[in-house]
Amino acid sequence: MSSTEIENLEKACQKVLELSKVRFVGVLNPMGKKIAGGFKEGVTSFLPDKDNQKMYVQLMLEYMMRKDFDKQLGEIDYIVSRRSNLTMISIPTKEYLVLISCQRDASAQEIINHVNSAFTTLPDIKP
Repeated sequence: MSSTEIENLEKACQKVLELSKVRFVGVLNPMGKKIAGGFKEGVTSFLPDKDNQKMYVQLMLEYMMRKDFDKQLGEIDYIVSRRSNLTMISIPTKEYLVLISCQRDASAQEIINHVNSAFTTLPDIKP
């Protein structure tokens, strides 16, 4: 992966972090490793770092398992998980999984639209 591609992914993540209710935006590779993004300044994770990495792998595996049904049900546009402390949104692109953590009362659809816009307006990034 080129440094330009990583810079573009970082720029897209920063655009999404501008939304007031977004806490975290990360880009995961197919192995579940975060390759870009992070927490909004002043926001900390509810989990320790090692558990964050474990969660990234778990979310990637969950997405890959759901892909088994793409032929019958159609491709996944996004996955939303609403928990008592926050809402998690996973959005697949052609090569990556974009993970967003936001306040529980955030509008998932507004954030999804913003993510799609941020990631499609930068060069070399296509959903």
